Amino acid sequence: MDDITQLRAACWRQRLRECLRERGLTQVEFVSALNRTYLTKFHQKDVSRWLNTGNQSANGTIGFPKYETMMLIADFFGVDVGYLTGETDETSFDLEKASSYTGLSSNALLAIREWIDSPGGSPDAELRDWRADTINRMFFSDLFNELAAKMLTLYEMSTICHTNPERFHNLMRSLAASSELPDDLTFQLIIGAFYGMANESFSALLKDAYPTPTEQQFEYSLDTQDISDTQDDDDAQETSDDDLWYGAL
Repeated sequence: MDDITQLRAACWRQRLRECLRERGLTQVEFVSALNRTYLTKFHQKDVSRWLNTGNQSANGTIGFPKYETMMLIADFFGVDVGYLTGETDETSFDLEKASSYTGLSSNALLAIREWIDSPGGSPDAELRDWRADTINRMFFSDLFNELAAKMLTLYEMSTICHTNPERFHNLMRSLAASSELPDDLTFQLIIGAFYGMANESFSALLKDAYPTPTEQQFEYSLDTQDISDTQDDDDAQETSDDDLWYGAL
């Protein structure tokens, strides 16, 4: 193996062991689960070879498994082959691209993805669409930038406070210069004001992204429901999701 291939092999060994450790699997448990999942016929000795890729044996250097096998292993652990071989430090190239494009960390993107996929990875496509649209509506709102600006101010204050306390206190003193109140009380009021403005922006964003029905719409929804309850199932009046806004709850 050349130097680059040796580096890839070393990364493969390390990350494959990490995947096993994170899943809490022994070699025997891993190969058994792999065979059940993909109807393969691997053995524990195969796993041992995979974990020693690039190392020397009596017969020479242990090579990588076949690429098809590498793909099965990667798929089993929910990662790309490129992650196992060190071509990317993210678990997938898609995640790497998304992180690079948005500037968000992979952990942030994974947290959003995990919530959208719902607890336990439920395959309910309709629920997944609802969750995704919930996030989309927040980002699409015209008021999102306003909230983000307030959040940025809080982040800057928090960072300065923890990394440069002296600068933070000087900043607070300059803001409180015209106040006749004690410094500690003035500081509390200033900090509270910043958080209060952020809360107001967040509340406005929620109302804009997820508007509640008007009083007229609400009364119509209740009237429609009353009519529906008094009819037989076959004669029940069909009501759209737009009319029964609370049907999604």
